[in-house]
Amino acid sequence: MDVLDPVVVDALEGLSPPRPAPDRWREIAVAESGRRTLLLAPLALAATVAVVVLAWPFGGGTHGTLLERAAAAIGDGPVLHVVVQDGWGGTQIDLASGARTEIHGTDEYWYDPQKGVREVSSFAGVVQGDAFYPPARLQYLDKTLAFLATDYRKALQSGSARVLGSDTVDGRPVYWIRVDTQMLPDTSDGRDHEWAHDVAVAQDTLKPVATRETRDGIVGPDGISHVESIETVESASLSVTHPSIEGVHMRFDQTGSLTHAEASEVLGAPVLTAGEEIDGLRLSRIAKQTRTVGDVTHTGVSLYYGPDSGGGIGTLDPAAPFLRVSETLTLDDLFQRGVEGYSPPAGTVLIFGTTIGVMQSQGVHIALEGSSQQLLLDAARALAGA
Repeated sequence: MDVLDPVVVDALEGLSPPRPAPDRWREIAVAESGRRTLLLAPLALAATVAVVVLAWPFGGGTHGTLLERAAAAIGDGPVLHVVVQDGWGGTQIDLASGARTEIHGTDEYWYDPQKGVREVSSFAGVVQGDAFYPPARLQYLDKTLAFLATDYRKALQSGSARVLGSDTVDGRPVYWIRVDTQMLPDTSDGRDHEWAHDVAVAQDTLKPVATRETRDGIVGPDGISHVESIETVESASLSVTHPSIEGVHMRFDQTGSLTHAEASEVLGAPVLTAGEEIDGLRLSRIAKQTRTVGDVTHTGVSLYYGPDSGGGIGTLDPAAPFLRVSETLTLDDLFQRGVEGYSPPAGTVLIFGTTIGVMQSQGVHIALEGSSQQLLLDAARALAGA
């Protein structure tokens, strides 16, 4: 199998936010194994008792079972409308005070069983994707939360859903309802695992307030996703309004070895640096960055800190500490990883995971990639002049 050039890999990964690697499930499983061994027996017993008790009719007669009431809580309109705060997101850090704020993505679904599903994903109010899936393609939706727009209501109405027990989410009493369970293989270890989707409904309204995906009873790397609203409506437009770059010609190049003056000329503004050296890493090269989407070409510069691996311009040794700083005046789709079309307020940096960051300073948009979060923070403070 051919090995892709790192620049090509970066460009491809930049088309979508980074998602947790499959082996993160294994990390979570190892961390949880000791605790779950002690808790497994009592939890299983509690869940069994909870299923028997909670499925019993509340008040009897026309009040129905908990599952029936949960189905009624979202209405019976032909179109299901769901807004979910995604488990994926980033941490916005104030460079002066160090204060941290978690920012999560939002997924909005409109599901019409006759026409299909429209999904709009956003981050901090900026649309990240807008897609439509006809009914025949619903089974191929790979979003963790898509089951809310397809399987949840069906499972409640058919009675195939199962009440797991009571809990609290953000201090609010809830019941966890298991919507589906499947035995599926995991490419990280080649073994079958029990994958399940659960919905938490508020005990007072029985409306969904959170969702989670589990593998062998362990909550996934993205954690719990919070349902901001869910309702059924009589009709909705499923037309996509945010243009997709699928099928559009794209090209990403980094060329040359620039001086500071040449870099400023390419950028169209004074180039920003974290100094000639930061955290023991020397500035080894400045390259011109060219990004083409369709007929539009954007330019910028990339600054590389760390030893050159000898693999070509800007190719750093992945086994050694490194820092890459990319700068542009136009926030186009190919510029940064983590989020598209968004920069946090000046004086802050938005970090995804531990190695990716985005920020802005003096009118310049900056994308960071480094070997540690501390290196990203030190670079961000230097770039912001904090």
